Amino acid sequence: MAAEIKSIFTGQVTPRDLTQYTLYRGVTDFSQLHQFNMFEGGYSFLHVIKIPKFLDDLTSKSDEYKQLIHSYRHYLEYAFKGLSGFEDITADTGEVNNGVSTMNLINKVNMQSASQFSMNYNEQHGLLLAKVHELFLRGIKDPKTGVKTYNGLIDGPEGNTTMAAGYENEVFTFLYYVCDNTCRNIEKAYLIVAAQPTTAALGDVSNSERGQFDWKEVSVQFNGIPLVGPAITAKAQQFLNFINEHTIFDEMKFGYQALKDMPNPDGTGTVVVDSPKVEF
Repeated sequence: MAAEIKSIFTGQVTPRDLTQYTLYRGVTDFSQLHQFNMFEGGYSFLHVIKIPKFLDDLTSKSDEYKQLIHSYRHYLEYAFKGLSGFEDITADTGEVNNGVSTMNLINKVNMQSASQFSMNYNEQHGLLLAKVHELFLRGIKDPKTGVKTYNGLIDGPEGNTTMAAGYENEVFTFLYYVCDNTCRNIEKAYLIVAAQPTTAALGDVSNSERGQFDWKEVSVQFNGIPLVGPAITAKAQQFLNFINEHTIFDEMKFGYQALKDMPNPDGTGTVVVDSPKVEF
């Protein structure tokens, strides 16, 4: 049964009741730390809920495409370091006046719709990000002709195409959420729909200077529309619960691969470690 929605913030971390404290008025009681429960940023996760259908269909056409696209989806989630592009809710005002004095009152509230977001990643050997973004952009519109091809999926006589052209085949869906420093509770969650990467960072990886050897960090830019609400928060909590069930955040409970490969003291066999996850 779905959780009861009691407010627009249902599912998010609830601020503590601070009405019993004087906080910064007068003498600050630093012996009552309950009143200083500050928000701590930097804890966030990204999930690729859906990739464009034409990219998904390409995975069955070529083993190279399959490995590229599956690795790309995995890399976006597991190498995720942060996302930027969210905006504040703002208000516009209208003027009320009597010819002498004026008063401004809110007559419109604005929340971002179509927006551009960015995420930074280190490009992988083999140009994983650049190749998938090039595959996506070339499939949407051939850069030399402007024709939509889906990289061959639209080939064939009319009525016999592999896939009909449509915007619904060309968008990603992302679930992004910020959690508290326990990585167990949701502070804010967004469903980003109609998302499309807007660049293939070929210039970043192709430009070079002799004697300068460095890893290439590229900015993944995409357009999308952020949606919020209790139902999205509840879904984010399900994904966060899954992460906590399958991820070790306590190093003392982690079984390193080097331990698994370590030989026994007598030199025979290896230490038996059934899983990288070590339970106490």
